[in-house]
Amino acid sequence: MAERNTRRIRDTRRYRTNGSAAYQPEPELEPVRREQARSSAVRRPEPARRPQVRPRRRPAARPNIQVRPQTAVAPFAVVGLFAVLACTLLLVVNSARLAVANNDIVELRATLADLQDENRTLQARYELEFDLEAIEQQLLSSGAMVRPGPGQTVYLDLSGGDSVVYYDGAGEGLSGILQRAELFFAGLLS
Repeated sequence: MAERNTRRIRDTRRYRTNGSAAYQPEPELEPVRREQARSSAVRRPEPARRPQVRPRRRPAARPNIQVRPQTAVAPFAVVGLFAVLACTLLLVVNSARLAVANNDIVELRATLADLQDENRTLQARYELEFDLEAIEQQLLSSGAMVRPGPGQTVYLDLSGGDSVVYYDGAGEGLSGILQRAELFFAGLLS
């Protein structure tokens, strides 16, 4: 029986694989040599196996923890929570305001581009309406304007003081109030 067990063990060892590669099996012994190997082998009695004594495991000792009763919530924690909520609310509100302002800026830029295009169009129409060369030709042909000659010198006399021309409607509205206030304070100082 023991020989059969050893042969079985030997056979399983011969064809055992390690991982994914199989080892080459050992060559079989000739039948004569196998018989000689069996007869020459001396059987020794196997010692009785003693049961292995496993050490006792102690049950896990759990520490005795005293549970504190629930106490009242700290006022500082409540104040801190409200401060965080207020900051979060302000952040959300200001982000929304920033988004609205950004949208307004985009709309104003589009309006500005449209107005600049309209300005160019109107400026071109104005220049076509008042062609300076045509006006000059008309005035030169009628004799109302004469080109100066190379020997002509024109002097401009700026020795006189500055003068201001008031229009009839200057004494009304906001400008009239400012003029009266200016006259009042000028009278107080003199």
